Amino acid sequence: MVTQKLRIVVMNGQKIIQALVNNEWETTGTIKKVEEGIKPGIYNIYLAQKPEDKKQYEGKILYVDKENEVFYQQTGKDFIVHQINAINGKPVAGNDVVVEYDGEKANIAQNDSLKKKRVLKI
Repeated sequence: MVTQKLRIVVMNGQKIIQALVNNEWETTGTIKKVEEGIKPGIYNIYLAQKPEDKKQYEGKILYVDKENEVFYQQTGKDFIVHQINAINGKPVAGNDVVVEYDGEKANIAQNDSLKKKRVLKI
């Protein structure tokens, strides 16, 4: 896995992946349409932490890096970097998911956000 400082810039419905090269942010790859559900902002995914065993992470998948076989998930204000080959299932950017670790393997499940919404009955 190549370790470099990465960030995601989301604005005007577009997503830009940038890397820190010689103390300057440079765009890597192409500018792409942002996945539905990812809000505008700057996401410093280089601050992502490795997951802990026997722990559950709930949040939105921001970026799937197929080249390095990892994906980044935002959990609250923090970022977690998951290994794709450790996950049972396929991560999709923009989805709210729950990733639960049990030893070296992890399960990924769609987060049912409808359960969190309050319903007003009239």
